[in-house]
Amino acid sequence: MPLRGGGVLLITIAAAGTVVISSALQRGLQQIRPELDRHSSAALLRRTARFDPDPSRRRIARLVLANQGDVSAARRQWLLRAQGWGESPLTPVVLKQQALAARALGQQEQSDRRWQELLQRFPAAAPSADALYYLGQPGGEQHQQLLQRFAAHPAALAAAVDWDRQRQDPRAGLHLAAWGARWPGADTALLRACGSDLADQQREQVAAALAQQGDLDAALDCLGDLRPTSPTNLEQLGLAEEAPLSPQQQAWEQIRSLLLERDWSGAQLALQQQLEQPLTPPLQARVRFWLGLSAWELGETEQAQQIWQQLLSEHPFGYYGWRASERLQQAPEALPPANAPAEGLLPKHLEQLLALGIPVEAWEQWRTQRGGQPPESPKELWQEGVLRLGVGDRWIALEQLDRAQRLGAAEGLSQQVLLEQHRHPRNFEPLLEEAAGSEQLDPDLLLGLARQESRLTPTVRSSAGAVGLLQLLPSTAAELEDPAPSEAELLEPERNAPLGARYLKEMLSAADGNPFLATASYNAGPGAAGSWRNEDLDAIPELWVEAIPYPETRIYVKKVLGNRWTYALLGDRLTNH
Repeated sequence: MPLRGGGVLLITIAAAGTVVISSALQRGLQQIRPELDRHSSAALLRRTARFDPDPSRRRIARLVLANQGDVSAARRQWLLRAQGWGESPLTPVVLKQQALAARALGQQEQSDRRWQELLQRFPAAAPSADALYYLGQPGGEQHQQLLQRFAAHPAALAAAVDWDRQRQDPRAGLHLAAWGARWPGADTALLRACGSDLADQQREQVAAALAQQGDLDAALDCLGDLRPTSPTNLEQLGLAEEAPLSPQQQAWEQIRSLLLERDWSGAQLALQQQLEQPLTPPLQARVRFWLGLSAWELGETEQAQQIWQQLLSEHPFGYYGWRASERLQQAPEALPPANAPAEGLLPKHLEQLLALGIPVEAWEQWRTQRGGQPPESPKELWQEGVLRLGVGDRWIALEQLDRAQRLGAAEGLSQQVLLEQHRHPRNFEPLLEEAAGSEQLDPDLLLGLARQESRLTPTVRSSAGAVGLLQLLPSTAAELEDPAPSEAELLEPERNAPLGARYLKEMLSAADGNPFLATASYNAGPGAAGSWRNEDLDAIPELWVEAIPYPETRIYVKKVLGNRWTYALLGDRLTNH
């Protein structure tokens, strides 16, 4: 008996040791196994999806594989089978994708079962909005629940459009006016709502929604004799009086006048006073650059260089970072990594959805959580801009990211790096590089031009009739190519990019290679820009820019050349700046 007892004890000790070793191995595996996201290799994802002992990692790998662009519905269904377990935030996403895959394959009964399971298990989760949409009918009970519970979700906006089309109910237009004025198809619903019996506040809201769509005439017709009292709606309707300049804008206009008069002492004093005020990083960069140039013109060379050095180390990006670098004839120091500030920019579950390659789901959840309210704070602008980039809405995304930058959303240089990476996406880069190469242009200049002209959105048309990625007028394109391309062809980036590069090359040749004059010519026309040519263009080009009589062109030149510098800086292509 003692011998048997000792044997049991030895077995128990051995078993316990096995558990300890197993736990240690698991911890070790967790430490050495790489994170899984949309950038992971296909081999790693496939291996993890089949063999990883951690079911959570297997599911993540399958989700990434299922959301790659070329995956068929049948393949997606196979990858996600039996993955709708647990209470993770990813579970409702999996159930939604299972339902959509079955629906795409014509398996209606199976799709409905998945939608119903999603609604039962996760009634408050954003993917349940899609369940209500697909299980319901226009104007029916489930669609009404959708409009009430997930008012700003894209599924609710689609349901409102369906409701208007099939039932012609003005309440659908009121919902779209409140939650989705720019949603495709909302215009008809809004006009129908305007023709119904509305309270003054409702009519004002619908008119403002029509104005957001760009139809000012319809907005005014809808408004009738009613004049809106809300400042927001007055602005949306284009009826607000021109906003007065802010104190900072007034101060800059006074400083700019002193600079143009070459009153360097007066400008220096005014700039020093500005530095005592709270300024966002972009405004600090502007003030520091001109403070340095004022010191330089007053013969205070060492002080000027110290000011520019500080500017370049703290705010290396954009137009003034470039000009400080040029004045010092040195590139900025190596940029810090942007990885750390990326953590915490978005809520964890949205970060995960973006990382897994499911940006549409991230966008829908963000919009639902915010109730359709527009972003207001610098951080919210940054967050929504990133999410809009994820779903391909660069037109609004870059406007929001630019506002975030102007309002000082980035704190410290690492966050500046991250924000500038978001503000300077590289869509169409291979195409633009090829076009630039064919004309012997700096590819960063062409990319920076496209970023400013169209926000890298090739479907944009300007009020003046300019079209496409590099915003060419059809008349200009006709001078560049025979036979002349049609407007439809100019909307194709493959046609627009080479023609835009050719036109920019002509502007540079006419400007003897001067980027300031060439960029101004691209915006204002070579005739107007050529008339501004004077000795400042080479001697003090920054002052030449400030003297441009067209405010739009003045800002445009700084934006384009600042973009060029930032793209080069982020791409580490500063060998010839």
